[in-house]
Amino acid sequence: MLNGPKSLLAVALSALMCACGSSGPSGSFGDTHGPRHNVSAHQSQASDGLDPDMVAGVSAGGSDPPIGLKFLVDTRPIVGVPVQLKLALIPTPGAGISHIHGTLQVADGLQLQSERTFDIDALQGGAPVQQQVTVMPQRAGVLSLSATLEIDYDSGSMARTYAIPLIAANAS
Repeated sequence: MLNGPKSLLAVALSALMCACGSSGPSGSFGDTHGPRHNVSAHQSQASDGLDPDMVAGVSAGGSDPPIGLKFLVDTRPIVGVPVQLKLALIPTPGAGISHIHGTLQVADGLQLQSERTFDIDALQGGAPVQQQVTVMPQRAGVLSLSATLEIDYDSGSMARTYAIPLIAANAS
């Protein structure tokens, strides 16, 4: 049985494998050292307006109604260098979400440089809501950001936590 950091690494790698996929034209990861194209400049936007390279955050509750979460890392995470993430909160159409309270938490080795909490009230049907987050890796390896969403909607309220794995490299 794995204990301590080894078990955390195994869980993080499993989550990463579940969350990642390739939607690039050649099926490769592309240039991991340079900046990505801006969402507004990306040629193949998905029909929901989200960058097709966004991947789903991992949640024990799944991404079923009333909300899902996808994320995109603009550049390769490097130790000591701030990195921007784009989070997309995707409400289920017709779920009647009236309010979302989000809380961000980082695991060891990752520093949050954005606000720790956010609130969203003006939801427009099932339109995705994007949130910018900045983190800075403090060490190389698999790091984790979690986003807990507390959702108020027509038939009640619920909370769902999503894991967002990042793989940071040492500066070359």
